[in-house]
Amino acid sequence: MLINLIKRKQWFMFKVLLTSLVVSCVVAPLLVAARQGNQLPSDRIVFSWNRDGDYDLYLMDANVQQVVMPLTDNSASDVTPVWSPDGTHVALASNVNGNNYEIYVLNPATGESDVLTNNTWDDLYPAWSPDGKQIAFTSNRDSNWDIYVMDANGKNPQRLTTDPGYQGSPVWSPDGTRIAYVEGRDAKRDIMVMNADGSNVQPLTALATSADYSPAWSPDGTQIAFVSTRSGNPDIFVVDATCISSNSCDQVAVNLTSDNQGDDLDPAWRPDGQQLVFASVRGSAKFSDLYLMDVTGANVTQITATDGDERFPSWWHQG
Repeated sequence: MLINLIKRKQWFMFKVLLTSLVVSCVVAPLLVAARQGNQLPSDRIVFSWNRDGDYDLYLMDANVQQVVMPLTDNSASDVTPVWSPDGTHVALASNVNGNNYEIYVLNPATGESDVLTNNTWDDLYPAWSPDGKQIAFTSNRDSNWDIYVMDANGKNPQRLTTDPGYQGSPVWSPDGTRIAYVEGRDAKRDIMVMNADGSNVQPLTALATSADYSPAWSPDGTQIAFVSTRSGNPDIFVVDATCISSNSCDQVAVNLTSDNQGDDLDPAWRPDGQQLVFASVRGSAKFSDLYLMDVTGANVTQITATDGDERFPSWWHQG
């Protein structure tokens, strides 16, 4: 999971800082590869690619399934990108300013970026509200991993969860009334759902022996995809969101990737809800690549085949 990635990345960044002998109290901007006037594809996927030792953001034209440009180019780790509802900006987490992660917002067309959080703790997993006015995120700023929400400009942060253990990876329901997220201690993880103000917490999954994480709400709000280790290795499951009220989600969850013995991770919906894009390690591959599949798990198609892991896809379509 990303927490393990953070630990490995902290040592890498420590060596970089010693080598460069740079000491600064100023928040560094993202080092972007995009240039002003970029024409963005109307059907596009942003993702993180560990191409040369660190994760940068790249843009794919989903129509032709080709990577068209890098969006960031720095020696830090730029992860968990997600499109704004109108497709003009990408929120992401980056440790470009040091060892800890902050939330940034990037305009891929111009290369301009803004940092929304600035503290000595980690802020991760940004998620836009459907109206684009707020961003939920994960932070350990209060000595515990909790979920917060802030205005889209970074102002007015509010803490939504206060339970012991880990709460993170928030994702909004399409109508903006609820947030699905991950809760757990040690290796145990469950998917929970709460109202957007933090009230009325309900379990989506509650198996005692598995880790469930990476929830992704379908565009029409009827289904939730997630990753689970209940079958052994991480697989992608999907469940009808109405099961929350009947406490039957674990019984009706469907494994979409049961044919793969590798890790299947980071599900994200196509904007029309007809497909999922996800990261997967398959066959003899050493790295995770991006794949597409129907919502039934059929018609799995590989769309990247590169050295280095590709992770955290987010899909946006114009019109």
